[in-house]
Amino acid sequence: MSEAKAQEGSLPPAGEPGDFESHWLALQKDLTWIQDHGSKADCLQAIERLESLVAVARYQQACLAHQTEKEFIRDHEERGVNLDDQTRGAAGSVAIARKQSPTGFRNYLVNCRVLHEDTPNIAAAFSRGEFTESQVMTILTELQTVKALRRTEFDALFAQNPDMFESMGRNQIKDTVRKFALSFNSDPVSKEHKTVEENRFARMEIDDKTGAVNLTAQFPLLPGMGLRNYLYEESRKLKKKGDKRTLKQIRADILFSYMMIGEPSKMPINLQVGVIMTDRALFQGEREPALLEGYGYIPAQEVREWIGGHQIENELTFEEMEAKLTPEHIEQIEVLTELSRIYTAPGDQDLISMDSKARIFPQKLKKFISIRDRHCRTPFCDGIVEEADHVKQYAKGGKTTARNCCGRCALCNKTKQAEGWFEYTMLKDDHAMLINPVSGMSYRSTAPPATGYAHKPFPQLAADSQWFKELKDKLNRNDTPEATAA
Repeated sequence: MSEAKAQEGSLPPAGEPGDFESHWLALQKDLTWIQDHGSKADCLQAIERLESLVAVARYQQACLAHQTEKEFIRDHEERGVNLDDQTRGAAGSVAIARKQSPTGFRNYLVNCRVLHEDTPNIAAAFSRGEFTESQVMTILTELQTVKALRRTEFDALFAQNPDMFESMGRNQIKDTVRKFALSFNSDPVSKEHKTVEENRFARMEIDDKTGAVNLTAQFPLLPGMGLRNYLYEESRKLKKKGDKRTLKQIRADILFSYMMIGEPSKMPINLQVGVIMTDRALFQGEREPALLEGYGYIPAQEVREWIGGHQIENELTFEEMEAKLTPEHIEQIEVLTELSRIYTAPGDQDLISMDSKARIFPQKLKKFISIRDRHCRTPFCDGIVEEADHVKQYAKGGKTTARNCCGRCALCNKTKQAEGWFEYTMLKDDHAMLINPVSGMSYRSTAPPATGYAHKPFPQLAADSQWFKELKDKLNRNDTPEATAA
């Protein structure tokens, strides 16, 4: 079933089975007391603990589902039936037991198989309630795209960095795992993306019930993301100027107005996309994935093709290369490349500043925060960075600096104003902050590493950079004998 065997002894030993019913009745009694007499903090803490209990139960369901699948396979082998599809019937049976539609449960069983046979450390964390089911399924679905050997390699990486997914939402988790997977499967992913150019379409369907016309379209990644960014940016600009329409209404009106202007060749529109990649991936052909802002990680080869203006030969056959020449519509797109250097700390993967030409003023600082944080910094939120926010509020003496700034979506920026919500920057980590919501619980939020999958500073170089930073601070304070005498 699997290309790799699970490491023995990775999972914690099972405890003695207790009286489940008595434990459940005791829990219900405690929860009833909290509902009647508990404070806000008591209620929120109980909700969090229940979430962990639910995760533990979901892990046990995954164990039972995996065992069910093996029993189906054993039964089919013994009876000599369904040998071409040995798991037939397992997905549907598990779905019914969970009172859900069977759609997608074959993939669920594959994830359960990967969980128990290839990723014992992730399974152990799931069994302790450290992951929700949706979070662990996000990890496992992305790992399906690589071989079992790579899955065990990622599992070992997680064992060395158990907090690598701390406070992450599902999209952030997907980005982290996909970044790892693309280092090994970038060629087939790039090949799949190229087929979109041939299959692009726009379809309009009349909906008689609602009296509307529904527009459905599929674009290749580069022009599609450029159009998306343009519509989102222009709609936000108009909204800030006081436009009473909703953002969705503004986007629909902008798109319609441009569709009615005339021929596409007579419509020069400046569409912008932002891509972050290492110099090694850009100039030396390394496979480290590139981050397409607003989308996620993509193969570095695609970005090199965009900049070069033509396809770069990869593992396609000669017949496939001949059949997949650049379509004519791509020739209408002129790509103007503007490079901006972004620096990381010595020996680390943390962004510390942008190009020296980008002087620190609000717009540049907002751009840097958007690149550094990528998603809203509120724990488990996957929202896009819409606003740059002070960690320590400006009214309380907080400085407008990268260290005291974090990216937030509009909703979370309002949520943090609740009474009893506190946030602090971590003393030894410029890109980490401690968030204490009204529940009284603490959550650590860290900006993702610019390269790699987890933060791994080299001790000596990190110490040297800290020393240099302290020296700069001292010079900036103008701490000279003349100043002291004054």
